[in-house]
Amino acid sequence: MNIRFNHIALKCENINVIAMFFTEVIGLKKGFRPPFVFPGYWIYSPKNKQEAIIHIFGKEAKFNEFSLKTNNSNDLLDHIAFVRDDYPIFIKHINKLKIDFNENFIPASNTKQVFLKGPENIIVEIDFII
Repeated sequence: MNIRFNHIALKCENINVIAMFFTEVIGLKKGFRPPFVFPGYWIYSPKNKQEAIIHIFGKEAKFNEFSLKTNNSNDLLDHIAFVRDDYPIFIKHINKLKIDFNENFIPASNTKQVFLKGPENIIVEIDFII
């Protein structure tokens, strides 16, 4: 059996602000999205325009039985993580945008983590191999 990650779905208050954060701050790209009856965006890695990794839609969207029965507010998601290879450029970029961040080193590794707090309190981790 082969199992691989497909996407994460974000149910948001303001889909435009969230989409702008992931594209203009994180560096992902908007792409094809099927014509669902509710608005939203599919967000892709710049190097893979075949598989959306983030689906963004409004809180009013109802597209499965679970969504119809609950507001799905479970406080389970802590953060989303990505890997980039351009640490100095990324730090300069987020400083220019005046986005608060903090950094950690993963113990016993050569990985630096940069954490950003985005719209609607979403936390995004960007990892860099240093």
